[in-house]
Amino acid sequence: MIINILEYLEQAQDKYAEKVLYRDEKNEITFHDAFLKARRWGSFLAEHTSPRNPVFVITDKTVTTPILFLAVLYSGCFYVPIDMELPKYRLKLILDTVQADLMVTEENFLADAEELGFSGKIISTGDLEKAEEDPKKLEAVRSQVMDVDPAYVIFTSGSTGIPKGVVESHRQLIDYIEAFSETFGIGEDDIFGNQSPLDYVAALRDLYLPLKTGASTVLIPRKYFSLPVRLFQYLNENKVTTICWVTGALTLCSELGIFEEIRPEFVKKVFFTGSVMPCRHLRVWQENLPGALFVNHYGPTEITASCTWYVVDHLVSEDETLPIGQPFRNTNILLLTEDGKEAAPGETGEIYVRGTSLALGYYRNPEKTKEVFVRNPLNPIYDEIVYRTGDLGKYNEKGELLFCGRKDAQIKHMGHRVELGEIETAALSMPEIQEAACLYQKEKQQIWLFYTGGNVSSREIAGYLRERLPNYMIPRKFCAMEQMPLNFNGKINMNELREKMK
Repeated sequence: MIINILEYLEQAQDKYAEKVLYRDEKNEITFHDAFLKARRWGSFLAEHTSPRNPVFVITDKTVTTPILFLAVLYSGCFYVPIDMELPKYRLKLILDTVQADLMVTEENFLADAEELGFSGKIISTGDLEKAEEDPKKLEAVRSQVMDVDPAYVIFTSGSTGIPKGVVESHRQLIDYIEAFSETFGIGEDDIFGNQSPLDYVAALRDLYLPLKTGASTVLIPRKYFSLPVRLFQYLNENKVTTICWVTGALTLCSELGIFEEIRPEFVKKVFFTGSVMPCRHLRVWQENLPGALFVNHYGPTEITASCTWYVVDHLVSEDETLPIGQPFRNTNILLLTEDGKEAAPGETGEIYVRGTSLALGYYRNPEKTKEVFVRNPLNPIYDEIVYRTGDLGKYNEKGELLFCGRKDAQIKHMGHRVELGEIETAALSMPEIQEAACLYQKEKQQIWLFYTGGNVSSREIAGYLRERLPNYMIPRKFCAMEQMPLNFNGKINMNELREKMK
């Protein structure tokens, strides 16, 4: 049984020795070279820390980054990825929360790392390049590491303004990689095109599935997502077959009509996650990539990238809502009402997740951990922990699970319970609207709709919504945006929108 994610690399480096594992715009590295370098660097790091300690990793989106992650794991520690494009204030909050003693960074980020005021030891890739492998040290370290030990900490936004560090173990990552690769037949012929930042949970698939399957991953420069034609060219140049992208990256391409000029010729598998996929955008992708596999994924960071999946097995209509589907192997979904009972068919309930995909909790935050990692209310026999997502769902007439928005986005308005996500979905079905976000101003009891899109008036939007929603769900305020404010992981920054309501 695999108990350490590094075992995948150790098996693959022999079978796929000269095959490219990771490639960026300028460099590439084979499975065997990645194995050797990660072990050399890990040997060096192990001399400067002890097993099960956090290590900050500050790098750019290059092939060096995943090698540094692997090197940290070889040292017996767990990595905390840091994106230097984040605001300095947020970076310092993360540093203060983790309180690590060791940081590794690429040479070009050394000055930036020092400016953060980090009080521990900073090691550069230049230092690491001088290292030699120490097999005895690595063996001693490995003997101390168990599959329940942390592999990484990924920070997400926190409602209090303090980011939350989600702690994931080797076991959770291993189970996810096993389930994903088997479910979707990922193999050595797959070439992943990585979209997300490498400090974001969605990158886990791109970085670790190749270690299990012999696939390769191409790291796509961030700038290309502002240049969609060049983006598709880059996919074609690298013969990318598989993309696991956030919804916004896919809709950007369809919004701008890029398919009229160029198509990604080799893409055969399209996985999307992060937010609700507007079906009119999905249809554009389906029509231009006939025969490709399209899969909707659902799941927050706390359950290792995604916990449910739904294969879109038909050409979607523009106004339909996609199910979020069925759970992965060794994962189970509970849909519970406010009194802790199972929701009846068609009844909305909160989504709880049980199984090995659950995170270990939040780093140095036991209060928040206890709030959402709770005892299963359906299990009176023993203390089984489940994750309370805060998301709402219901089963349709086919028994498929539907996402119904956030629990904290459920409001009481004019005596009615209203799901703001339902208003957003209705607005997104209007052809002129590209993005939509709904908020509630409780003091004035007003629903606000923020949107981007073509030349459409608030009167036209209201009229369109009245054909689909009851009057009490029609927004009172319509706010056109040139573009939606985004947070660090590419999702709409709702806090910034709230500021506009004041």
